[in-house]
Amino acid sequence: MAMEEKTEEQLLEETQNAEYYFRIAKRFRIIMFSLILVLVVFVTAMFSSYREEITVENLRYFLKYIDTRQAEKKATADTIYHSDIDSIVRFGIYRNGLAVVGYDKIQVYDLAGEAILDLTQSNASPQLLCSDQYMLVYNLGGTTFQVYNSLSKEYEESFPYGIGGAALSDSGTFLIVTRTMEYRSAVYVYNKNFEQIYRWYTPDKLIMDAAFKKGDKEFIIAALGTGENGLSYTEILLCQTDKEEKKAQFRIEDEVIYRVRYTGDGGYVLIGGKAIYFYDKNSELVRSVSYGSFSPTTIDTTGEYTYYSMNKNIVGSNYEVTVTDGRGEIIYVGNVNGEISKLMIHDGALYVLLDRSIMRISMETGNQIVKEIDTNCITIQALDKNTLMLCYADQTKVIDINSFFFGGT
Repeated sequence: MAMEEKTEEQLLEETQNAEYYFRIAKRFRIIMFSLILVLVVFVTAMFSSYREEITVENLRYFLKYIDTRQAEKKATADTIYHSDIDSIVRFGIYRNGLAVVGYDKIQVYDLAGEAILDLTQSNASPQLLCSDQYMLVYNLGGTTFQVYNSLSKEYEESFPYGIGGAALSDSGTFLIVTRTMEYRSAVYVYNKNFEQIYRWYTPDKLIMDAAFKKGDKEFIIAALGTGENGLSYTEILLCQTDKEEKKAQFRIEDEVIYRVRYTGDGGYVLIGGKAIYFYDKNSELVRSVSYGSFSPTTIDTTGEYTYYSMNKNIVGSNYEVTVTDGRGEIIYVGNVNGEISKLMIHDGALYVLLDRSIMRISMETGNQIVKEIDTNCITIQALDKNTLMLCYADQTKVIDINSFFFGGT
């Protein structure tokens, strides 16, 4: 069929339409070149007028306000290989990625296995803390700490004396424990802009641990001292960054408290050498759970859950594992056969890392599922509700919980 010829009216209409859109395109082109010219003039004027004020430090200050979270929210790599790190000592989850710290490296990997941060940094005994805002790396016993985001090192500071500990809040407030010539322990608190906002000193006590309450205005300190009778005691202090007066302060006699964590309702958990102590938001003791005549082989707390293992047999590797809630109520007791190197609570289940396997224990039913893994796994990390990371010296294996433990898809 022959193509119909266009009438003069149709040709005229098409010509008018073409001219109209040509004029629109021409105007947009003029606007584009005008904006480029304005940008060039602005940048030239800024660099000419404020050259001395534009520094690397200012650029880093600007970068810390950029949201550096990765767009990729689900792991696309089965294995993340750690490059150029001979001795891995610490792992963490930072902004939906894997943080890896060695003696001379700071690295962050995205969920595709690519290194988005790879910096050389010497730390003889590095410790890693991760929050929603920052990564804090400090050299235990050394004098220097650094703060990172997933783009760069944001801050670094050194002290005359060694660092004994640190704590980091979700919004970026952090504290450093060190000492001075006059005081056995000193606590310095910084806000997210790296400004020092609080100090606390003690002439005769050793800071064992510290932690922030959600909201960052309050933090807890456990300080170890020795009484006139020669027995140890731990002084607990609830401090507020905007007040000199302590919110609460008391002693636990003949006890060494070495870990403190807040619960979601404002209470807190104290892990000691003899027992675990659970306090409400008014600093009233709710419950204590004694270890009896045994000592935990592994113990940890998230505040919401506290979990520990004990070997009650003279020989063998049969361990009793106990889990409590934030008020000290025991919600699970069971036996695990094998040497336990790590316990972790995640999404209603207890994960137990053994030499050649990993066990999942349901807190609701007590059901145990054991899966074999490669030996020499250093630790496990929970990436999200459905994903775990098995961290080795040279690589981290990403596993889907449903597929790995239940054979799901």
